[in-house]
Amino acid sequence: LTMTAPADKAAAAHGFLTPLTVVLPGDDLTNTILPSSKDDGKVSSKGGPPKLGPGLLYTAQTKRITATLAGRLYHRPSTRTYAVLSNKRRYIPQVGDRVLGIVEEGAGEFYRLNIHGPHPALLHNLSFEGATKRNRPILSPGALMYCRVTSVNGAMDPELSCKVGGDGAADGGARRRDWMTDEGTYGELKGGTVTRISLGLARELLKPTNVVLDALGKAGLAFEICVGTNGLVWIHSERPEYTVMIGTAIKNSEIMTEAQVRGMVKQLVATVRSSMEE
Repeated sequence: LTMTAPADKAAAAHGFLTPLTVVLPGDDLTNTILPSSKDDGKVSSKGGPPKLGPGLLYTAQTKRITATLAGRLYHRPSTRTYAVLSNKRRYIPQVGDRVLGIVEEGAGEFYRLNIHGPHPALLHNLSFEGATKRNRPILSPGALMYCRVTSVNGAMDPELSCKVGGDGAADGGARRRDWMTDEGTYGELKGGTVTRISLGLARELLKPTNVVLDALGKAGLAFEICVGTNGLVWIHSERPEYTVMIGTAIKNSEIMTEAQVRGMVKQLVATVRSSMEE
């Protein structure tokens, strides 16, 4: 959950993904991922061998790395991990993902949530910080939840949790607070509005240097935003007009350059404030 716009940080900060290039299926990425030494032409193994994520294939016979998906090649320096992230139409859950889900029904000890994936997800009624059998949240159908994917097992429904993973440091610095305080990282999102965006745009919004959120923050707008990797975004601000404007700016930013995004946000803010003064 991000309060206002994220602060300006370096894109290559420790732990964040750094975009390298756009790739197509079949592209040979060996020299990009395994740079050779300038002196003897041998592959450098400094820091250990890299880890290959989705969209990359290593062939042992040829010792080459090729792309299997069309998208952007990303690198996480902290773990030496490479992966191809593509703008897929449908969300496929992965353990550790932070998602937004809509409660569809309660079934015994579980709530069934729609996370816009291949299967509904299950949230146990005790998977909340400080929850007990006598003191646990009661969720109604239609409630919007911010959760963490904890289990994905083939064709079975994925499992979710509103508890912070580990000590919080490994969970992006998530705060561990009792569910009754409404101050925790995960839980029910009240008020505001939710909208769907592409998975690629959702990943862009989660970057600490995202342009459109930075521009909205610098425009003096006070708002809350929660982005799920499954393509759902929750927006809450002091005025409905601002909420609608923020959603419009986010969607428009997907196909714009940085300069165009900042100009678009400036124009939208001026237009909305002018109409509110009339």
